[in-house]
Parts: sequence; structure tokens; C-alpha cells
Amino acid sequence: MNSKEITDSVINYINDENAKYAILIDGAWGSGKTYLYEHHIKNKIAPIEYGKNEPKKNVYISLYGISSIETLSKQLIVNYLIYVKGNESEIIKKGLKPVSGIISMACNAITISVGQISAKFDDAFERIENIISVKDMVICFDDLERCTIPINEFFGFVNNLVEHCYCKVIILADENNIGKIYANTNIEEKYMTVLMGNRKVIKENKKDSKTEAKNNNGEISIDELKKFNEILYSENYVYKDIKEKVIGKTMYYFPLLKDIIIEIINGNEEGKGIIQDEEYIKFINNHIDSITNIFDEIRNRNFRIIKTWILSFRKIYSVTTKNYSENEYYEFIMEEFIHYSIWVIGSIKKNEKITMVSNYRNQEFVYYEGHEYTQIMRYRFIDAWVRRDVWDDKDFFTACKEIINRKETEKRNCFATIPSTGTSLNHLRDWRFLDDEKIAELLTQLEKELANNEYVYTDYADIIILLMFFQENKLYNGNLDSIRDTMINLIKNDSNTYEEDYFPKMLPTEDMREKFKKIYSPIAEKRKERNRELNKLDHEEADIYKNAESFFDYCSKMETFYCSHKSFLEYINIEKMLHLIEKSDNQGIYTICKVFSKIYYMENIREIYCADIEGLIMIRKTIIEEEEKVGIGITRKIALDYLAELIKGKLMLLGAEKEKI
Repeated sequence: MNSKEITDSVINYINDENAKYAILIDGAWGSGKTYLYEHHIKNKIAPIEYGKNEPKKNVYISLYGISSIETLSKQLIVNYLIYVKGNESEIIKKGLKPVSGIISMACNAITISVGQISAKFDDAFERIENIISVKDMVICFDDLERCTIPINEFFGFVNNLVEHCYCKVIILADENNIGKIYANTNIEEKYMTVLMGNRKVIKENKKDSKTEAKNNNGEISIDELKKFNEILYSENYVYKDIKEKVIGKTMYYFPLLKDIIIEIINGNEEGKGIIQDEEYIKFINNHIDSITNIFDEIRNRNFRIIKTWILSFRKIYSVTTKNYSENEYYEFIMEEFIHYSIWVIGSIKKNEKITMVSNYRNQEFVYYEGHEYTQIMRYRFIDAWVRRDVWDDKDFFTACKEIINRKETEKRNCFATIPSTGTSLNHLRDWRFLDDEKIAELLTQLEKELANNEYVYTDYADIIILLMFFQENKLYNGNLDSIRDTMINLIKNDSNTYEEDYFPKMLPTEDMREKFKKIYSPIAEKRKERNRELNKLDHEEADIYKNAESFFDYCSKMETFYCSHKSFLEYINIEKMLHLIEKSDNQGIYTICKVFSKIYYMENIREIYCADIEGLIMIRKTIIEEEEKVGIGITRKIALDYLAELIKGKLMLLGAEKEKI
């Protein structure tokens, strides 16, 4: 349910005099339940009249850390006095001392025990000069899952409020975690129980996750220990058994992620958003789809994390806009910074890792924990800013220049930006609003459009993922292998180059990721092969083998391209390069040496260029054969020997077998 649906339902509940039960607004941690109450529900309750035209009294209490009914009952009166009576009279205006006196009196006056709560509760209120009217109360209890009061005692308290005191009670909680916090009290004793029988705690479970074999060696991982403790001592099962007595209606709050971000930025009728900078608000709104997709990518819908990112990214936005707003690659720069900064915020708040895959010229490719198939660039100035609140201008400008250089390289390599002409794919992306017959019609049309080459390579991954989804939901009975073969055949005759894409955009389960890899990897491989063929033609058309200087200049420009595609030799004509070595003078040979030094220079060369090992071995052997020819000059021999030894050094760094070098 969205915010409007829940607010309307709450108002109906409060207006219903026969609804002598509490209601639960259920939602995951960080979904914005408290924000929903504060910015949507609370002010809609105030105008509701009760009895003699008296407005309802909103009382909000966070249960976080409250451990007893006595503490809770005192907190209820304190909150009433401060936030209701205090705001209606001059109490608050007179300063802290009068308020503190009343709070102290209230706390001393109240002793509540479940079972007698109705009488004692009314008595307690009367002892404070009749300034509290119980029946006027609409009480919101927040963070029930973080409350350490035994769940049966808390529900007894609530039951008396709704049945005997005629209050309306709204509970905000993550239902799946209600009662689980009890498992973490007196945790040492509980762990001792779990570990009975001389069980040994290990850091990680050594069992194969795909097998169900029992662990007979008495070992238990830390994660298993926590899980068993929760199973044994959680009160969640108690909650599920007794909830029907107290909770008459449960509403699940699941707002659209896009709507959350828009409201955080723009605010609503009850108040402004968290940002007042109109230009920044406009920027976020213009990039809302991209931002939403990235938060979805790391499966993060946490309201507080989104707010933290919006506030933190403002500095990055401001400095980037100030220095690069006129640059043709401004949007690419911002997209990169948005992507990585969201990852960093998510990893900090959810205690998840960002892991390096490879390194090139101090540029690291990384992936987010659990998302190995999605790799992006790391930007250290963002790490410093988000993690330590330190801004590094030097790292910022270096990062921007790296992105610009990378985009220039892609531009030189003419990756196609031709749009698809097929229309059914876009219609199918809005499948939620279509009936089954319309989806079937569009799927048939999609297959025809694909066969007619109306989609470019950049849409192929989305087509496969969408068809997999429809197949899982019994809406598509076509053959995905046939779709794959069609795509491969189209790529064979494609005259344009496109960036290879091996990784799924976002898939919910490991099984679907594996299925996607199996179907899509041959497509990506064929794309890579076709790109290689087309790039070789481009190399030849550029006449890069004319002389050593031309070869060096072109390869230098393509350096980033070779690195990102994890091969140098696959994109050049080795025979023509060997012929160039043969016809070059000594100076030319040393220039060609510079090519190998420039391309294969990084420390983690093995991670990037291992595909070139066999080709380099063959090149080195050919050079040695040239070096051993009869009548070759001494300086010529020295030059060739230098090139052969240079390649040998690179092969050793690549991890080639010594006997083959």
C-alpha cells in the first residue's frame, strides 16, 4: 500500500467507534514508516472530532530501548504532557523547570501492572489535576521490533488501551522482526545453551552450500550460531500466535522507490523537502530514473540511507557542476559519480563490501557484495568524502579527467549509438499495466522485430532478461535458445561496433543469474569477436603498420581500449606487426619496444592481459629466429634481443610457464 491508501485506512479506523483493536503498519526497516506517520497520518488525525467537538490527541512513542511496562506507561504520560498539553497551554513557553516538575510528578504517580491497567491508568491521570483525557488519545507506538518488553506483556498493555480506555492504537513495525530482539538479551547464556555438546565455533561454514549434508564434526559457524539462537529464543512465534487478539488490521507499507526519492527532495503538502537548493532539486528530479535503478541494483529501499545519500551527494554535484557543466561529458561524469556514491553509502549503512576486481593506472574496477556481475569504477575522492567527510580536490579533478579520457577513447573507437527501431520492447517494460492477451501479442511482435534486425546490440540483454521473466511467470513459451541463435546471426553481419556486455543488469536470484549467463555469454562472445574483426579493419584502414612511429602513436591512443577489453593482441594484426618489426631499422625496433612497455606496464598485468600469453610467446620466438639469421648486424641483434627480453619479462609477469617462454 502507498502513503495515501494507508492514511485513508487509518482515518477510517479512527472514525470507526466499533473498531476496538489496534492496527499495524508493517514495513521493512528504513522503509519510511515513521516519516509516513509524521508527514502524512499525524496531521490528518488532528481535525477528527471526538465526543463534544474535541480534537483527537496524537501521542507518539518510540519503543526503542523500552524494557518494561512501567517505563512505557510513564513515557506515555510524559509524551502526552509535552507534546499535547504542553503545546495547548503556556507550559512549554515557561521553560524547562515547570515541564520537568510535571514530568517528575507524572513518573512518581504512576505504577501500572498488566491486568489492573484500566483502573490504575485512569487513577494516574486523575492525580495530575484531570489534565489528561484518555479517551481522546490516538497513540502511535513505533519500533515494536526494537522493544525489549516481552511481547505478551506489551499486547496486554495495548489490549487494555483499546478495550477499556477506548484509545486508538497505531503500531509501526517490521513484522518479520517483532520479538527477535529478545534473542539478543542475556546473549552469553543463550549462546552457551546453543553450544552445549562441545560444539566448536568457526568463522565460516565449510560445508558446500548446495548440499544438505549434516555437519557431524561438532563445528558451527558464527552465522549458524546466531540463526540457531534466534530460532530458540525469538518471541516472533509468540507474536504470531497472539496478534489476532489485539491487532485487527495489518497494512503493509511498500512505497515505490521513485516516489520516496521525489518526496524526500520535493516535500509534500505538509512540508518542504530536505533540500532547498532549487538547482539541485531539479538535477535529482531529472536523474530520478537512474538513481532509482542504482538503489534497486543494490536492493536498497532504506529511507534513511536515501536521505543520507541525497545530503552527501550535494557537495559532489556542486563542485562537478561548477567545473564541468560546460564539458560535453558532464552527464557521463555525473552518472559515474551517482553510481559509485550510492554504492558507498549503501555499503557503509548495510555493512556490505565493495571489492576490487582489477586495477589499471590506479583506476580500480569494483563490484558490490552479492553483485559480482556488475562492475564499475572506484573513485577515491568519493570514498574520502562519504566515509571520512574529507574533500580532496586533486583526486576529484583526476577522476574527472580519467572519465573524459575514457569517453574520448570510446569516441575514437566509434562505438555505435544507433537506436533500435523496434517498439514492442518498450511497451513490454510496462507489462504491469497490460493484460495477458496484450503481453502475448507484444511478445510475438518482439520476436518478429528481432528477426528483422530492428534492435541493436545494447537492447539484447534486456530482451533476454524480459523473456526469462515472462517465461518464469508462464507468460512466454518461446525458445530462448532460438532467440540467442537469432542474435548471434545478426551480430555476424553487423557493421557497427558495440561495447560487449557480459553482465545482467539486475536479476533477483542466483538461479536466474546463472541461466542468464548460460544464454547470454555466447552472444557477448560473438559481439567481442565481431568487434575484434571490425577494429582490425579500422587498424588497417588507419595504416598503423606503415612505420614504427605510426604503430606507437595509434596503440598509445588505444591503450585504455585494450585494457578495458583485456587484450592487445586480439585487436591487432600480428602478422603485419611482425612484418613491421622485420622492415624497421634499429630505432624503429626500440620504438616498438615502447609499445609493449606502454601496453603491458601495470602491476596487476596478470588479471588483465592473460589472454595474450600464447600470442606473446609466438612473437618472441619469431623475433629470436630473426635475431639468429646469418649476417645480421651486431647492433641489430642487440635491438632484437632487447625486444625479446622485454617480452619475456612481460610473460613472466603474466604467469606463463617457464618452459614455454
